[in-house]
Amino acid sequence: MEIDKSYEGREHTAIKHELLKSYLEKLLFIIGSSGVKEITYVDCFAGPWGDESEDLAGTSIAKSLEKLKKVRNALAAPPHNIYDTTYRSIYVEENRNRYTRLKRYLEGNCPSGIECHSLRGDYSGLNETILQRCGEGFAFFFVDPKGWLDIGIPKLAGLLSRPDSEFLITFMYDFLIRAVKIEEFHDQVSQLLGDVENEWIHELWCLEQSKREKEVVRRYRDQLKSAMGGDGSNKPRSYYATILDKDKNRTKYHMVYLTRHPKGIVEFAKLSEKTEILQRRVRMQREEDRSGQSNLFPLKDSEIRDQFSADIEDVKKFCLDHLNEEESVYNEVDLADWLEESGWLESDLQAAFKELAKEGKVENMDMQRKRRTRFVHFDKSEHLRRCI
Repeated sequence: MEIDKSYEGREHTAIKHELLKSYLEKLLFIIGSSGVKEITYVDCFAGPWGDESEDLAGTSIAKSLEKLKKVRNALAAPPHNIYDTTYRSIYVEENRNRYTRLKRYLEGNCPSGIECHSLRGDYSGLNETILQRCGEGFAFFFVDPKGWLDIGIPKLAGLLSRPDSEFLITFMYDFLIRAVKIEEFHDQVSQLLGDVENEWIHELWCLEQSKREKEVVRRYRDQLKSAMGGDGSNKPRSYYATILDKDKNRTKYHMVYLTRHPKGIVEFAKLSEKTEILQRRVRMQREEDRSGQSNLFPLKDSEIRDQFSADIEDVKKFCLDHLNEEESVYNEVDLADWLEESGWLESDLQAAFKELAKEGKVENMDMQRKRRTRFVHFDKSEHLRRCI
């Protein structure tokens, strides 16, 4: 895939939008097929940002409307013939000039059959209005601020408590981590991470960089889930994808995903893997452009995948710890639990299961013949046991 020229200099934004539109299309199709009567997409920081073109091709505004239109038309056509679903989009922007562009764009580009609404102001002060506009059906919230102060739990709480909703939130880790050690920012940091004590901060800085990052993201995700509320089959779930700086080998931000459905975690993790492969290809292309040297033998996706796979021994131990010695059924709920807990990808788990089967430590009771990639079909509720 080539990055659109409208994203030049904003390649990390292109990766973020690719993840958004890929998941949004899959999600909206599943939700629309379920018989729900209202589907609402909400962009809490609509912009437009960084794209001066009239068609706003390089913005989440254009991408989201494109997907709403595509899904609506697909479901209205045979064999689905679903005509009575209301599709709605709400775009919120505080800046006057950006809002003027947004409103003008929507007036001329809102697709037929889609309700388009623009609201001017801080989304946190418009929570009640946004929720009223969302109606009673399903809502997807895209919360993509330029900084880290606008995604604190107090600002999000009104939206997080809405039932039948999912969220994709840009967590500006690169900015936040710099503020954690500065005492004058502790109140703001606590709005994202809960009460931060000096002891926790000291322990955080004793961790190596990758573990420090995981701990901070874990803590933010826990705060979000706590604010969502619910338990049992209705419990909140979270996963995240990492977006790297377009030039430097460090995290720019994380895309934190919230849902109450195990299937959502499984699907988002799949798209996260595809996005990571794309991200690495873009970075390699930028490096080639800078050096003037082209790679005559581009890496295959599987070779790029090997660059960010989890440590196989760690994953094998995790799998053994989560299996019973007695034959038991494992399904997508279990897979979602494991993905959420570990932060790994399904391909990591499948690779570990494959090795464990070769070593005679795990048995799939439903596997009739050898499988090349997927040792466990979680979507088919297969029977596994850990061998003694």
